[in-house]
Amino acid sequence: MRVSLSLRWAALAVLAVAGAGCREAASPSSPLVLTTAPDLAATVSSSRLESGNGPAGASYWYGVWVTIAPATIANAGVVVVASTPVYIRPASGLISRTTGGEIHAGDTIEIWRDTSVTYGAIEAPPGAPAYNATQVVILR
Repeated sequence: MRVSLSLRWAALAVLAVAGAGCREAASPSSPLVLTTAPDLAATVSSSRLESGNGPAGASYWYGVWVTIAPATIANAGVVVVASTPVYIRPASGLISRTTGGEIHAGDTIEIWRDTSVTYGAIEAPPGAPAYNATQVVILR
């Protein structure tokens, strides 16, 4: 029995979507979604899972407080939503895909962000800016 080409492509698309949520090694040819230089590098002071209801229903994100040098205490916040690409780059250099749940206090992270900045958000220390991450790399 012959399977049509469109059914083969549909099956491959389903497999790709199903595998996207799994932890996997990033492609050597394009390990990161964004290949430009990061906007910020910082040390994580705290990271917590937060949730809420919005127009699209329930959602969750990580509120990450960071210390950006030369500061010595948390001076910014980063919002990492479920769809934000997050990677780990250990000392070995092999980048692998992970989730925001792997961001821990003491980690050094590289952050790519959009242009929005919010003040007064619970995802940032009082009076500090909160940024929306578009990509995060954890350096361990």
